[in-house]
Amino acid sequence: MESQWSIQKALQYGAQKLKEQGIPRPLLESEILLGFVLKQPRVALHCNFETTIPPFWLESFKKLILRRSLHEPIEYLIESVSFYGEELYVSYGALIPRPETEILVQKALDWIVQKSCKRIAEIGVGSGAISVLLASKNPKREFHASDISPEALFNAYVNKVRFGAENLTLHRSAYLDFNKTLKISFDLLLANPPYIKEGEILPPSLKFEPQNALFGGKRGDEMLLHIIQLGFDCKIPFLICEMGYNQKESVESYLQTLPHKSLQFYQDFAGLNRGFVVEF
Repeated sequence: MESQWSIQKALQYGAQKLKEQGIPRPLLESEILLGFVLKQPRVALHCNFETTIPPFWLESFKKLILRRSLHEPIEYLIESVSFYGEELYVSYGALIPRPETEILVQKALDWIVQKSCKRIAEIGVGSGAISVLLASKNPKREFHASDISPEALFNAYVNKVRFGAENLTLHRSAYLDFNKTLKISFDLLLANPPYIKEGEILPPSLKFEPQNALFGGKRGDEMLLHIIQLGFDCKIPFLICEMGYNQKESVESYLQTLPHKSLQFYQDFAGLNRGFVVEF
């Protein structure tokens, strides 16, 4: 029979297994997973190195280490992701929010205030990272967000409740189809659409994420350009959208066919083109 394991031994085991599979920050992730299983903060683990782990919890930890060693995203394993200084719920069926999308959130926060936007829409709400946080920080504004995925809408709903975003309405809908009956005049449209071209080779962990939230078509920009056209057709004054690092030329070219007042691009933390703000 296997001898009992201390917290220290379990952490070392987890770090070694993850390191063997090329997982970055193996010790940190071992700490996160064990802390999740034991419901303890990481600092508590280090203060109790010699504490014995009950067999059931040890087996649960080992299973998580195995899944992570197969490149399953740690955010799905612990159903949590750090984003814009908050902890959001995230699970399978919703894209894991990336740090670069925090830039879009900040842009939107600034724009809502500067342009006095009262009614805001988001296409492709996913986990709700964008609309939930914006709505919670702007309780007097009206937010609507759509997604075709029931799993994504479940994620968004959990976060809506968690952050008390009662001014956000979620719609199971493609694009802005829900508004054909509501006929709301939106002031601002937000989107972080799929923008990777089909056939592009991605890191192993991305196979666990919803593929329809990643791939945007044969070129990758099809949905992006459709959203630009939609914003124009619906007479929405402002559009803030995330894009692929190599899609600036495509966006510029498409907007040359549409009357607009201004177009600004912004960069991500690596200095790559990552999004744009357009005023129609």
